[in-house]
Amino acid sequence: MATITSVNPYTWETNGTFERHTNEQLEEIINKAHTAYLSWKKTTFEERKQLFLKLADIIDEKNEELAELEVKEMWRLYSAATKWLRGTANLIRRFANNAEKVLWDQPFNHDWLVGKYKYDPLGVIYGVGPWNFPFNQVLRAAVPNILAGNTTVYKHASNVPFCGQAIEDLFHEAGFPKGIYTNLFSSWSQSEYILAHTYVRGTNLTWSEWAGSAVGALAGKYLKPSVLELGGNDAFVLLDHKDTVSMVAQAVACRVNNGGQRCNSSKRFIILEEHYDEFVKQMGEYMSQLTLWDPMDLTTDIPPMSSKKLIDEIHGQVTKTVKEWATLITWGEILGERQQFYAPTLLADVTPDMTSYKEEVFWPVASVIKSKSVEESIRLANDSDFWLSAVVFWDNIEECKKVAQQLEWGMIFVNNPAWSKASLPFGWVKKSWYGKENGPEWLRAFTNKKTIVYEVN
Repeated sequence: MATITSVNPYTWETNGTFERHTNEQLEEIINKAHTAYLSWKKTTFEERKQLFLKLADIIDEKNEELAELEVKEMWRLYSAATKWLRGTANLIRRFANNAEKVLWDQPFNHDWLVGKYKYDPLGVIYGVGPWNFPFNQVLRAAVPNILAGNTTVYKHASNVPFCGQAIEDLFHEAGFPKGIYTNLFSSWSQSEYILAHTYVRGTNLTWSEWAGSAVGALAGKYLKPSVLELGGNDAFVLLDHKDTVSMVAQAVACRVNNGGQRCNSSKRFIILEEHYDEFVKQMGEYMSQLTLWDPMDLTTDIPPMSSKKLIDEIHGQVTKTVKEWATLITWGEILGERQQFYAPTLLADVTPDMTSYKEEVFWPVASVIKSKSVEESIRLANDSDFWLSAVVFWDNIEECKKVAQQLEWGMIFVNNPAWSKASLPFGWVKKSWYGKENGPEWLRAFTNKKTIVYEVN
């Protein structure tokens, strides 16, 4: 029988293996999720809220244990893992405390019509989760869907199976009925079997462009709604400023957060030519001093990469960009006794025809692009197939706001790094996104806004 193996990316030691679910097992899981849905959709918002508040409390209680599991499976810095788990618990509380007022029946009386809108859940939702945020990203997607009255079956990334199973265990410990959330040990090839199932009514995915294209096509084939969060090649636009030191510190923070493996981290740094040389010099010095070491060590800046395959992919992108005549300022090397690290890399003199300009590089590899004017900076920032989150830094806040309005991105941050909150719609355009997460839209994403007309006057 096929298996899923979990490997520690720092030591390359095997954590354990799990047997993949067969189609027959998937059939049983989906049927149980559907049976659970028939009861769950009848529960009150208060009942759902209390269960999710309990789930959030358990995550807080198990913060260190769950953080160590993230480190063990996918390299995350322990310090970052504990922080993100606290944020995840608070995200759950935010959704739980606001679900009723977002999803409650809405009466209407206009145009001679009297009635109400009612948000009905759809059924079983198929989720596909990424490895880079093993708890936060999955729960950010699953929690609103379940609060709306759906149930969910979730395929987590194959390199974090222990985290995937832990999420299901957390639901059970919080008192959720079985079948409300079920972890799948399935393969990509089984996605069609799952989405073809009559009880599966939609899908949400966080992954890469190719994965979103494949799963989105299947959702279309079987007429199921989908929300797809895909890649990003985010722009950091730096305009006139007086303090290059602080701007470089902001730039590095925007790039290396979560080891650089974050969809909305800045990757293309667009710098006015009068500040360009000094910025490149100081950013190169800053990045060359970052430490690569044990992710459990609180002094470590950059953890090991999650897989040898990803290391080779990133190195290939960097090598191609250098061959295309970019200037390698720092590193660009695979490091470590077991070749488990990729050094923080700064590429200067990057132009629109180069690989790292056009493709998402999912690691602390920064591409610096020279701009001759504010207008050119705006054009370069918008020149991407991936429009996730852009950031704009300028001492002149009013001019900064004007630039932000001309950027065609889903989220734009003025004099701040990009981030996400449960209360803010989190969604983008072009090849980065299909649909919205977070905010009221996310609680309603997999519901039927049913119109009931009582009177026609």
